[in-house]
Amino acid sequence: MAEPTNTERRNPRAVYALILAGGAASRFWPSSDDDHPKYLLRIGEYTLLELAWQRALATTEPECVYIVTSAAQAHLFPAALPEFQTANLIIEPARRDTAAAVALGVRRIAEIDPEAWVLVLPADQLIEPADALSAGVRRARAVENARDAIHVFGIVPTRPDPGFGYIQPGPELAPGVRAVKSFREKPGCEAAEQFVQQGWLWNAGCFLFNIPAFERELARHLPDHSARLAAAAVSEADYAGLESTSIDFGMIEKADSLRVITLAAEFDDIGTWDALFRRLPREGSELASVGGVNNRGFGAQIVVVGESNLLIVVSDGKVLVLKQGHGQDVKKANPGA
Repeated sequence: MAEPTNTERRNPRAVYALILAGGAASRFWPSSDDDHPKYLLRIGEYTLLELAWQRALATTEPECVYIVTSAAQAHLFPAALPEFQTANLIIEPARRDTAAAVALGVRRIAEIDPEAWVLVLPADQLIEPADALSAGVRRARAVENARDAIHVFGIVPTRPDPGFGYIQPGPELAPGVRAVKSFREKPGCEAAEQFVQQGWLWNAGCFLFNIPAFERELARHLPDHSARLAAAAVSEADYAGLESTSIDFGMIEKADSLRVITLAAEFDDIGTWDALFRRLPREGSELASVGGVNNRGFGAQIVVVGESNLLIVVSDGKVLVLKQGHGQDVKKANPGA
């Protein structure tokens, strides 16, 4: 089947983008909190949020971009993203992970167009170039029975990263589009190496679906979410009573009709200090090493003596000393509790 025409691609009712930007970001202690969320971290010229906005605009029109955030962070968006229409800001009554956030956003969009396509975009990623994802969306929608499927996006790995999610692709349905056999989240070093050798893909964490297909899978796998979020306007008590679960684990990985679209793109999940430091320039660092190598740091003048491979962050009187490769463990320390 041919790809949609350029007119269809730019039709503002064709695809709605839903950006997720409201998490607690505990892995970025001590620099990230509700006043300084991680999606406002700057990677070169742009913040992560601005990069997500650019990916959304490569797919649809500004008035079709919605953002889901927490009440504690809603005040940030007029300054953080002046081009965004704040009427399209969806505020969660409580934090209940991404399954609730996505369902809330989809119900809001369904009030406008119950047959809409929705592209879900986390605000803490790098997918470059920005139009790689929009090309994947066009490819997904061109395949037969696309409206009945849930689509995920995969990246050919450039290294065996144990902290990423992985997708095992199945039979090819069309060029660049395959069925999905299985998922594996944060598999560890040994399994990640095996997955790369076996042709698994990195899970980019973005999803595309037609709203009726989403509603079908939500009712099947997360019936409480489906029932409590019967409309975009939901009481705080009903929302707070939802199970806190991710959309990946709660629904996407269990869906019956799953397809993966391979993107020709560079990818990084900026979920830890390890990932962020990979993207920051080494020049201009405020850290000096004596008798050690490969130390990184910012936030104050820092000197490391006799140790190597450390990441050190100083922010607002708090200090994080992190061995490189252990960024996922910052959350376990729970220093703000």
